[in-house]
Amino acid sequence: MIRYRLANFEDNQQLLELTNSVGMPGKMALRIDRHPDFFKLNILRGETKVYVALEDTNIVGSICVSDQIVFINKKQHPLYYISDFKVARTHRNIGIGLQLTNMVVKYLENKNADFAFLNVSKGNKRPFVFFNDRGHYTDFQNIGTFITFQYIGSNKKLSNRKYKIELAKGTSEVIEFLNNYYSQYELANVITNDKIKDSDLYVIKEQNQILAVMSIIDTMEMKQNVVLKMPWHLKGIIECINVFCKLFQLSKLPKESEPVKMLYIKYLAVKEYDKTLISALISFARQLAYDKSYSFASISSHENDILLKKLPKYMRFTFQSVGVLVSMKDSEQHIELIKKGVPYRDYSAV
Repeated sequence: MIRYRLANFEDNQQLLELTNSVGMPGKMALRIDRHPDFFKLNILRGETKVYVALEDTNIVGSICVSDQIVFINKKQHPLYYISDFKVARTHRNIGIGLQLTNMVVKYLENKNADFAFLNVSKGNKRPFVFFNDRGHYTDFQNIGTFITFQYIGSNKKLSNRKYKIELAKGTSEVIEFLNNYYSQYELANVITNDKIKDSDLYVIKEQNQILAVMSIIDTMEMKQNVVLKMPWHLKGIIECINVFCKLFQLSKLPKESEPVKMLYIKYLAVKEYDKTLISALISFARQLAYDKSYSFASISSHENDILLKKLPKYMRFTFQSVGVLVSMKDSEQHIELIKKGVPYRDYSAV
């Protein structure tokens, strides 16, 4: 008999083992491990409930839901981020996934929730039936593709000397700059000190005015991305780069089934979309990755984001995922506004 309950820290080891046993299907098969503390990443996501399914004392399924405050049409709204939806391979197709989602739906109903969000690998269609056959609820809608660029770490010194990049603190001026920038996005988190306390902040100023802020976070102690399967041509490219990485002062790249050591550009906010400025920031992040012996500095943007056209086009790998959103109150006007706008997702917490 399968039982369901809220998880606690005593479940940590079993949740790590469940996570390790399943991956995300798609064009690029990926697994996100959570060693040593499954619950630590949830701190980045917001207040989180973790539901588990047990057979006897063994955890065979999980799902998480995190409370967040985000911008929609420049106003603050609650958003519920659903993640870590996993069922052990040995226990699929017997209703465990349905019951776990029922528990999340009940929680959302008790919170009088409207918007819930899921992030899925491109090609993974299973989450689109999350709300199927629930009568008065519509199902998730595709709000577009998120594109992640993973820039290879590099020891190449910055050729541009126009902009000086300095380490900063999370002052009210920096937080205001970030919120002013991200309020133009849909579903972007409202940024507080708690949102940036674990990251390093870098600023570019001119005449004491902020031109850009970049937040970089290292999440290796919270999660480790492991590529389970990659196309043959990508394997060849990685092998070639690794042969010459010392010569060209590039970071060594991981192989299949190895953790990807990566820094995340959590936020990158600019006063103007200046290609030279943005390239200087990306080059700086690549240098940080190289210095830490990490493979990549990663940044993600929605397909409608103007920032995509301004980012450097060299020495990067590209991955895609899909954002799906549901309104439990059938707020169709807001959904359409979000789909026509530029949604944002913090991929350091995905």
